[in-house]
Amino acid sequence: MAIRTALSKIEREIGVRRCLIIDGNVADIYNTSQGLVSLSKHLVDKLKTMGYETYTWNRVDGLCGDVSRLRLLEESNGETHSEQGEVYDCGDENESVVEDGLPKLKDIKGVSELIRINFTNKNASKYAFVIDWVDFLWSNSQNLGDEEREALTILSKAIKETSSTADLKPSDNVIVFICKDLGLFPLSFYQRNPDIVCITISKPDRIERREIIDLYRHCINIKDRDKRKEEQADMLDGFTNREILQLIMMSHKDKDKLTFEKLFTMFKYGEKENPWETLSVKRLKEIKEELSSRVVGQERAIDKIERVVIKAFMGLTGVHKTSSRQSPKGALFFVGPTGVGKTELCKSLANFLFGDEQACIRFDMSEYAQENSDQKLIGAPPGFVGYEEGGQLTNAIRERPFSIVLFDEIEKAAKPNPRILDIFLQILEDGRLTDSRGETVYFSETIIVFTSNLGAAEITPTNTDETVARLFIDKVKNYFDNEIGRPELLGRIGYSNIVPFNFIRDEEFRRKIARSKLRPVQNLIKDKYKLNLVFDNEDEFISLVVGDADKSKGGRDILNQLNDVLLDKLAMFLFDEKENLRDYEGMDLRVAVKNKELHFDFQ
Repeated sequence: MAIRTALSKIEREIGVRRCLIIDGNVADIYNTSQGLVSLSKHLVDKLKTMGYETYTWNRVDGLCGDVSRLRLLEESNGETHSEQGEVYDCGDENESVVEDGLPKLKDIKGVSELIRINFTNKNASKYAFVIDWVDFLWSNSQNLGDEEREALTILSKAIKETSSTADLKPSDNVIVFICKDLGLFPLSFYQRNPDIVCITISKPDRIERREIIDLYRHCINIKDRDKRKEEQADMLDGFTNREILQLIMMSHKDKDKLTFEKLFTMFKYGEKENPWETLSVKRLKEIKEELSSRVVGQERAIDKIERVVIKAFMGLTGVHKTSSRQSPKGALFFVGPTGVGKTELCKSLANFLFGDEQACIRFDMSEYAQENSDQKLIGAPPGFVGYEEGGQLTNAIRERPFSIVLFDEIEKAAKPNPRILDIFLQILEDGRLTDSRGETVYFSETIIVFTSNLGAAEITPTNTDETVARLFIDKVKNYFDNEIGRPELLGRIGYSNIVPFNFIRDEEFRRKIARSKLRPVQNLIKDKYKLNLVFDNEDEFISLVVGDADKSKGGRDILNQLNDVLLDKLAMFLFDEKENLRDYEGMDLRVAVKNKELHFDFQ
């Protein structure tokens, strides 16, 4: 068990090492034989049972403990002559020492001097000092001030001067530092020092989470609180004990009893309703029809999306994995020619699932091709400009936990900056990502989509759809297996989730695309100029647009043709008539095609 293993290791190292630095999940509370206690309280109790005179210190509270048992700074300067120093009445043992003439016990240098004096004092007592809130102790672990360097030197000498293993006796004294982030502790103090050990406390594992839930199960105000205990413990993967208790407290905030799933969603994402759970069977049966209305000619891709969404709706995504609750709802790799609807399909899916196209979070991977640009996704390391802002990806998921995450044209970043693939591995495997600030975001409510144009310049539209699909899939496999040597990423996505897109060769499909893109133009003219854009022969106009469009560039070149054939000329006509446009409001702006040229007139 993760926490108990760490606490046992701490107990074993006391007496063997002179200094312990404990980091990680140190702000949690721990389920021990003494009940739920903080780490500082647990250490103090444990050290006292091991025979240590135990003291705690932090910059706010100062030194706490039976200070009368300590040798003080003034005694070490020759003002007293007893071997152990005079007893100084400091009142209650939990009071901080603040009287004049005593060390600056809210100052790290003064405390360091006090520790060294008592560590080198030859008497029968064993001393243990627990130094808490170390994260806020040093101004800059990489660029220390003179007083901080002096304090570290004093502490190092205190450890070294009394360190002896020749007689194989347990160490008389010990210092324990508690910090959440080991990176904020000066590396030079503990690196390659055998008298110092660093111990990381992890978050509770599945067994420990289950124990906390069982301990307070009678307090959880939810429906069916005694059912699916194992599943509840799995859902809370990554939670601390404190967060589990906060979840239990939140269960009393709502008048109506929630299910555990809704309580979990409300605590984790701040929303009571999970969009995945609000989908209806009737609506899901319409998914293919709705997606096909916006993306034509890509039935294979839409069929695959339907299977992914229904599997997620039924709660079967990743159940064959141990971390099923954390896995994304789905992972897909769209590959095919440019302009055939890969990005448009993602936007359509976001609108279908979450009611908003903005729920499709798109990252243009050409922006991440430079070395170290992967840091933009998770944030700059501590000490670098922009560290406080966090990462673009982690911030976006924190803002929209229910979303489609689109990594567009992944090959543009994968080869020049292969380190970025490590981020994707973690997302696909663990379903979570920790940014540079140490904050974790979860991808368990998202669908991850990668797109690529691999092979688009080599594969021609003259092949059959089946041949095109096979060639695109082979290109993707060869790219990851041989060109960049990262087959593990494709393994996480799954070969069956490589979705090839067809060339748009069917003339009727191409005309349908052109017609669908014409409607927004007509709506804009209606809204902005109060004119009805009407075509004398719309079919003839559509033929003019589609006729010269490059089939290898899919719908994108149809958009280009629509711009060249219609929008350029329409803009010039409206500009010439701008001073008179108010006189024509409510009239038809008719468009006629004559000899492949457009003619405009008001009627």
